[in-house]
Amino acid sequence: MKISAPAKINIYLKVLGKRVDGYHELLTLMVPVSLFDEIELSPSGDGILLWAPGCKCADEKNLAFRAAALFLEETGLPRGISIRISKQIPAGAGLGGGSSDAASVLMGMNDLFQTGLSTEELMDLAGKIGSDCPFFILKEPFLMGGRGEVPIEKVSLEKRFYLIVIPPLEISTPLVYSHLKCPLTRGHKPFTMSDISVKKGNAPEQLLVNDLEIPAFGICPEVKYIKAELLDAGALGVLMSGSGSSVFGVFKDEEHICNGMSRIRRHEGYRYIPTTSLTGGSYGNYRGKGVSGQR
Repeated sequence: MKISAPAKINIYLKVLGKRVDGYHELLTLMVPVSLFDEIELSPSGDGILLWAPGCKCADEKNLAFRAAALFLEETGLPRGISIRISKQIPAGAGLGGGSSDAASVLMGMNDLFQTGLSTEELMDLAGKIGSDCPFFILKEPFLMGGRGEVPIEKVSLEKRFYLIVIPPLEISTPLVYSHLKCPLTRGHKPFTMSDISVKKGNAPEQLLVNDLEIPAFGICPEVKYIKAELLDAGALGVLMSGSGSSVFGVFKDEEHICNGMSRIRRHEGYRYIPTTSLTGGSYGNYRGKGVSGQR
């Protein structure tokens, strides 16, 4: 079984405070985009076999491995699984590649072994792996709360093209949060769409907020420079995704993004990836409408 595990961008990320459990309370609007890791799953006799060059961590710490182990434990399947991952989504870039891989493994194993777990059950398992993982079970733009794992409401956005710029460096998420000054939260009202004034068909460039940008700029000034270059290239709006280091520019249509790519200054070792948003259903081999550019 072959699966395309998409990246995500955060077009809105508000840190509401630090929780008593040490995590941060978030309100974030995440959007899956057409940049994918490729995953191949096949049954094996026993245990978990993982082949994932470029993941930069031991198998037992890989989120896809942990997802498979949790799935086998929770379902009691007397089977093993072989997992091959071809990485295209870089680690430490704020694009959720590891979380997407984990969610895709859960969904793929559910289909492969016909275990019949519901979306809610898969999201519950995903939440035990990582904060971003449940979002990828939903497969469409969603406003998320809690640590980022609690779905609040589906969001309908106007179609846009996104140019993602990925510098050849990683930013530690814990380090970014350690530089963020915010109060301790001890309780709050439930959040709704009205908290960020998102309406059906709203333009993404009107929603761009990321409270993690300022601390990330202090750690990695290159991120700030990328933002300026994307704005100079004509983007409607620009934002760092997640805790960085990737930055995306929002463009109206294919002609607009192609023009922007012809204007932006290229840096050695950087990746410039044109993408579109995904809007639900099976990702399959979806690649979005192609736009030529450096990868």
